[in-house]
Amino acid sequence: MLKKLNELFTQGTLTTALAINLSKGTPEFIGYPLATAIGWAIAQRTYAPLIKAIRLNQWIAHDRKLDHRELNKATRDVLLHQARALYNFYHNLDRPERVKELVKLSPAMQQLMETCNKGERGTMFLIPHTTGFDLGGMLLGMMSFRFLTLSYPNPPRGYSWQNKIRNERGVETMPMSMESMRLARERLQSGGTVLTGIDRPYPGTGYFPTFFGHPADLPVAYIKLALKTNARVFVVAFESKPDLTYEVDASEEILLQPDPDPRVELAENATRVLSAAERFIRRNPTSWAMFYPVWPEFAADVP
Repeated sequence: MLKKLNELFTQGTLTTALAINLSKGTPEFIGYPLATAIGWAIAQRTYAPLIKAIRLNQWIAHDRKLDHRELNKATRDVLLHQARALYNFYHNLDRPERVKELVKLSPAMQQLMETCNKGERGTMFLIPHTTGFDLGGMLLGMMSFRFLTLSYPNPPRGYSWQNKIRNERGVETMPMSMESMRLARERLQSGGTVLTGIDRPYPGTGYFPTFFGHPADLPVAYIKLALKTNARVFVVAFESKPDLTYEVDASEEILLQPDPDPRVELAENATRVLSAAERFIRRNPTSWAMFYPVWPEFAADVP
């Protein structure tokens, strides 16, 4: 059972497992403890690739200051945050009033959405994978705020199933492809909003923007898209609160800087974006649910 759950986590299909084990009809007084138990159980598989990736990412996010015991706790906390967030998402798919209770918008986010709704200039929401982003995205969809989400390309079955649920709840989601990038460009040029993730490793691009003080093999295509469409750029983050609620917050506008060298231009502007994402993650590092190793070259050094 634990092996299967670990595989589901790694493949991005823990949502499928939780949808089965924590059905929409399971009350919160049962659902929260059960989600906690599942997260705790997965955390015990210390030699699984998933756990190693979380430990590595948390170690770097904590400036490599955690010892072995502290890192074990941080890893458990990541899994507990994520399991509870996924329970909240699936349990409340058809409970809009409860979603509104669980998710709040910061004043900065409210102001940003009001500006976006005017449609005067395209805007990119760039997100780190902090827990609660699915629930927060559902709230935005319920508010009739329209945006196109570009998700990871060539998604496995679990991700495709997740994208289907997002689309059914008003969160237009498409895997990155030539077609979806064309659509994203058209949306931005017509004053629309596009959302995409920025912190999942994407090996092979040859670009290494700096993240938490170290080069990281992360995507930079969103920078090219923003520059070509003259879009405004903001980091949007979903912060987990101790009372199991979430806040959607936005950074100040990140001003992209041109450079005659296109490689420098993409990498340095991506670093600017990631620096803003760092500030959100540092508020609560264990709510950063990145399950792939961002800095594999440091894996052997993790306590």
